[in-house]
Amino acid sequence: MASASGTFCGVCETQHVVREATFWCSECDEGLCSSCDKHHRASKASRNHEVISVNNYQQIPHTIANINQYCSDHEKTYQLYCSQHEKLCCPLCITTNHKTCDLLAIDEIVKTSKTSALFDIMEQSLKDMKSNMKKIVEDRKQNLGKIQQQRKRFQTDIKEIREKINKHLDKLEQEIQQDIQATTQKVQSQIEILLSKVSDHGKSLDELQKNIFATKSFATDLQTFFGGKMFEAEIQKEEKFMQSLIEDGSLHQINLKCGIYDKMSDILSMTKIGEISAITDLQTIILTMDRDKQAQKIVPMILKTINDIKPTLRGAFDIPPGKKQVLVTGCTIMPTGKIVIVDHANNRLVIHNETGLIYCEISVSGCPIDVTYIDENTVAVTHNEKPYHIEIINVANKKIVKKIKTSNSCYGITNEKGRLLYFENHGGIHTAEVTGNSIVTTVVQFDGNCYYNYVTTLKDKIYHSNRQTGTVTCYTITGQKVWEYKDGSILIGIYGITVDNDSNVYVASFVNNSIVVVSPDGQHARRLLGNENGIERPYGIHFDQGKNILLLTNSVGKAFFYYIK
Repeated sequence: MASASGTFCGVCETQHVVREATFWCSECDEGLCSSCDKHHRASKASRNHEVISVNNYQQIPHTIANINQYCSDHEKTYQLYCSQHEKLCCPLCITTNHKTCDLLAIDEIVKTSKTSALFDIMEQSLKDMKSNMKKIVEDRKQNLGKIQQQRKRFQTDIKEIREKINKHLDKLEQEIQQDIQATTQKVQSQIEILLSKVSDHGKSLDELQKNIFATKSFATDLQTFFGGKMFEAEIQKEEKFMQSLIEDGSLHQINLKCGIYDKMSDILSMTKIGEISAITDLQTIILTMDRDKQAQKIVPMILKTINDIKPTLRGAFDIPPGKKQVLVTGCTIMPTGKIVIVDHANNRLVIHNETGLIYCEISVSGCPIDVTYIDENTVAVTHNEKPYHIEIINVANKKIVKKIKTSNSCYGITNEKGRLLYFENHGGIHTAEVTGNSIVTTVVQFDGNCYYNYVTTLKDKIYHSNRQTGTVTCYTITGQKVWEYKDGSILIGIYGITVDNDSNVYVASFVNNSIVVVSPDGQHARRLLGNENGIERPYGIHFDQGKNILLLTNSVGKAFFYYIK
């Protein structure tokens, strides 16, 4: 017999009776008919079970409905939850895989599971994302409309340029045709004048020839004698005329030459009028992304303090010497795992692989201070020597990609969601875009000399170590002070600063050879590492938030890896 709901009463089935289920008990993991439901609710063993209608049960997603109350490995009821592994545990699970884990009672956890703000936040997040999707669609449509307008404008511009070029070439052609005509007429005039002279002298020669013949034929001997002298003088004049034509170049061949300028030839060699490309500009819409700020985990986490932080040494390596004694002032770990060290004394970046072996060295301009990664291939380096600037360097090809001009010497730098956030002397904390015109914005203003101040950022907070005042300060991303911590007994001559995933702040205390950790609320601090760990004059420090690795460097050329738990 078919059931309208497709679900039958499990209790009746054990008695070989087929009845349609109208209720569902998730703890018993079976359906109940109306009659069995009454007994189920009355029974001491099951009266506290959560029972819902079959119609409501069928609306639960299969992935949720399939979550079992029992351990599939040991067939025991789940009793505890491991927050470290995010797994449900039965008593046998605890003894096999979770002896040292932080465990929470399931009964306590589930009490607030439905009243937790997480579902409200998730629902709000979904609404925000749908709203964001709508914004994205509208923005992309506007972008397409803008592209169509640009296409039409470019086509019009190209036609106008073509018409201007045609008109200009017609004008140039007309002018050179006029030049050809004028030059031809000039040369023709010169040749005609010469021909006229030659013609006149030809007539003189004809007359001489006629006179010589008559003299020889009819004159007396005396006349012939003196006449010959006269004729000889005339002939010499004509010979001089002929010689003058040779000497003054009158008999040189005259040719017309047309010299086409190279720029005109370049036009013929052009393969394109221009180039069309798509460039990426800054986004024009703001998406609602508040989930990270508001979300609460459905499972309560055991709160840890800075006293619970346990650094475990994972490795150490020496930074190779340069021409001068090594002076490390900054460091970072790139997404590829490459470790970038700033050697201030030798004006270089020293790149190591994840195991600490030397990868390469890159020479930089004078007095580099700190470094931060931008992406998998590029880093940004601050400098405190004129001309003041930040260098963007491609680590793969060792080339400077860009220089961002600054007003004064720069010190600490970090990457804040694709922007550079850095500290500038006589200025304070600034941000600059890596792309475009690199517009600089002041976040926190500091007047006067502020040397070797460092900054880092996490979750819309800025953390700043001030060497002059010995303070660690937390600001909002817009520059409002949240808290400030100062302790002259442990924070002495502080430099590098970094922050872990739980917002614990780590500071390099140079003078007393230690690493200090400050609590997320700025109320407490403790000495985490020191001389006993080989820490000597620490300077640069960086936390890899993906691997929970703390990289710290001694200024004298030693680097350490610590796993933070």
